[in-house]
Amino acid sequence: MKRLDRTRLGFTLIELLVVIAIIAILIGLLLPAVQKVREAAARMKCTNNIKQWSLAMHGYHDSRGRFPIGSTAGSLPRQTWVMNLWPYVEQTALAGKNDLKVNFYQAPATVGNTMNGLCGTRVPLYYCPSDSGVDLTVSFYQRTRGNYNVCWGNTEYGQGKPAVGGTGRGVFYHTDGSRSKPGVVTVTDLIDGTSNTLMLGERLMALSANDDDWRGDIHNDDGVFRFHTITGPNSPTPDIINPSYFRPNADPLMPAVPTSDDAKQVAAARSRHTGGVNCGLGDGSVRFFRNSIDIVAWRALGTMDGGEVVAID
Repeated sequence: MKRLDRTRLGFTLIELLVVIAIIAILIGLLLPAVQKVREAAARMKCTNNIKQWSLAMHGYHDSRGRFPIGSTAGSLPRQTWVMNLWPYVEQTALAGKNDLKVNFYQAPATVGNTMNGLCGTRVPLYYCPSDSGVDLTVSFYQRTRGNYNVCWGNTEYGQGKPAVGGTGRGVFYHTDGSRSKPGVVTVTDLIDGTSNTLMLGERLMALSANDDDWRGDIHNDDGVFRFHTITGPNSPTPDIINPSYFRPNADPLMPAVPTSDDAKQVAAARSRHTGGVNCGLGDGSVRFFRNSIDIVAWRALGTMDGGEVVAID
């Protein structure tokens, strides 16, 4: 009589559960590492974006003998620094179709109820890969937002002098607080040192496609196309922003309160990078500044001519 072959053809239930548990443990160990790699790549991309904007600032300076304006309005067309830099960030097609003599909300920059205007064109250089904000696409005046802002220093938006931290000005400002008199700044005005002066930094864009939060509204002189160094990077202190259509969101990284006084607007540098923000300096370099940076040092970096001694770890 032949003995039956009792070779097993599968796993027992216990063995299968053990294998599943091991796989789950491995995934749990690997997931944080994968997330760190992704964030490192996103931060590197963000650093490169700011580098390109910094080089564009200097390209504009080489061509015009000064840095671009922060924003204009009043007796001048309503614009910000962004469209003025299009020719210097390889957006010559946009620059060639644009008319710097008209307001940002008029054609060809903006085409009502569409994203077909020049300011509605998505330019990869506007966006940090780590952010989850969206463009303004539900409005008559539709346009892109962006994560990169110019430094307004230690002052509120509509003020002609610093609110805190001495007498120094940011690289971008309005004389006497008037948008009809944008500051005219050259490299020689950065007397605190180009490597000690902030020019560009990050901020988070609005989370809604509606015109209910103007943070990251980079084309609009009423929008938050700038950051201030009154408060530190990713400060828990709420931003103070224009009240038009404003509704707060529940994101702890984007605290804000409205103001009835447009001139009192203040917005901190903000990002979703772990522990800090990327910023461009006056010498064209890019540095990562920790949320824990001493506020005195941060405010000193926010001025170009304050005469402060900057001490950074």
